[in-house]
Amino acid sequence: MLIPFIKMQAQGNDFIILDGFAWAAKGLNYSDFAIEACAFHTGIGADGLVLMLPSENADGQMLIYNSNGSQAEMCGSALRCVAYLLHNKLNKRELAIQTDSGLLAATVSPEGIVTVNLGMPKIIHKAFSALGFSGDLVDIGNLHFIIWQNDLDSDPHLLHGARLENYQGFPQAVNVHFAKLLSPTEVQIKIWERGCGATLACGTGAVSTVFSARQRELVESSVQVNMPGGAVQIEALETGYLLRGEVAFSFSGDYHWRI
Repeated sequence: MLIPFIKMQAQGNDFIILDGFAWAAKGLNYSDFAIEACAFHTGIGADGLVLMLPSENADGQMLIYNSNGSQAEMCGSALRCVAYLLHNKLNKRELAIQTDSGLLAATVSPEGIVTVNLGMPKIIHKAFSALGFSGDLVDIGNLHFIIWQNDLDSDPHLLHGARLENYQGFPQAVNVHFAKLLSPTEVQIKIWERGCGATLACGTGAVSTVFSARQRELVESSVQVNMPGGAVQIEALETGYLLRGEVAFSFSGDYHWRI
């Protein structure tokens, strides 16, 4: 079976996208497909598999599978990629996209910059202790553990991310971010994503980090978040947190999948 796919990335956070408007895989086990196709050395290679589907109540629907086959509730980078594809498909700049975290709004600028409103994050536990670290546990449709440090040069996400992701004291597995304050308008993060491992970017993680910083009165309402794969802009509004940044088409093709 040949499965048509689109490969896109946002600040290096990369995805295999299946266009459900053009093609439907009946009986395809998406979890198994994600594990095989997302493998970097033997498959296409990606942080996750994204299904872009028609919706009766929105411009489209997004479903996400991590590279380990588990399903994810939300991904800000993937949402921006889907918004860009829907913009091209529907010729609309303002879009409503159904996700497992609710109906979310997206806008595509004439220059191709994609902005999504991820809603208002929630602090589940401030200064929560886990495995010798103190961090903020934030819910933005998925869970993020934000640890503030003065130095990220030792790559603490690689040293501690896997253990923290599955720490039994959390209600479920989490995304882990080690963050450094650069100024009231700029922060840096290094990322360990649940079900993926170390990634170059994380949209919901960028938003959660700024939300954590604002709870600690460290930053202003508009903040640049620098990640290993690039930067995004986060804007805190009363109606929710905006995530803004570029996305890019990588390539497309057909993947030979076992029947």
